[in-house]
Amino acid sequence: MKAAVPGLRELKKQRTRAKLIDVAIQLCIEQGYDNTTVEQIAAAAEVAPRTFSRYFSSKEAVVVAVLDEVADDLAVAFGRQPLDITHYEALARAHLETFGSPHYGRPGAESVDRMGLLLKIVNSAPAIGLASFMFRTDGYHHAAADVAARRMGVARDHPAVSILFDTWTVVMSVACQDLGAPGRPPIDAEVLCDRIASAYAIFTGLWTPGRTPGPTPAGESAQ
Repeated sequence: MKAAVPGLRELKKQRTRAKLIDVAIQLCIEQGYDNTTVEQIAAAAEVAPRTFSRYFSSKEAVVVAVLDEVADDLAVAFGRQPLDITHYEALARAHLETFGSPHYGRPGAESVDRMGLLLKIVNSAPAIGLASFMFRTDGYHHAAADVAARRMGVARDHPAVSILFDTWTVVMSVACQDLGAPGRPPIDAEVLCDRIASAYAIFTGLWTPGRTPGPTPAGESAQ
């Protein structure tokens, strides 16, 4: 059966939502996340604030929306991982497979470009933190938490799921720290994969007796 074709009203809603996201990203990059308001986003998108509220509950929700596609892809990759490895290893592999795939690795890939813009926003506003958007159980895309619960054989609200993603938040925060900042590595799929692999090596070294933690992300010297 053919997929249903969206009607004109639905297409208009999709365009408005996409425009709000694009405008919000641009404003946050230009003037800073903390200095950007819902009213400014609505005005730049040429809609009323009440129209904005029909699509997003807050400016934070707009930023979260940037990660929807990435989170879906990560959840699918997470679900493909074998059960005879740790859940942390499964998460690491899922992230490396996702960001190392042609969909993200090819020049000009929209998904990784969006991810890069998000990292610039997050790293320029420490108060919000990456964990607020993607890597904790109440902010992480529900599909990944569902995969984790199935892997563990527990309910989605089990403490083990929270511990897994709360810990992974730290790994990803270290991996993504300062990306996009002046004088730091550029944001692309290869750099992101190197950062994740290095941060994960440090993490695994912490629970291996007698093992020295791995290098700092991207081979950088500790500050």
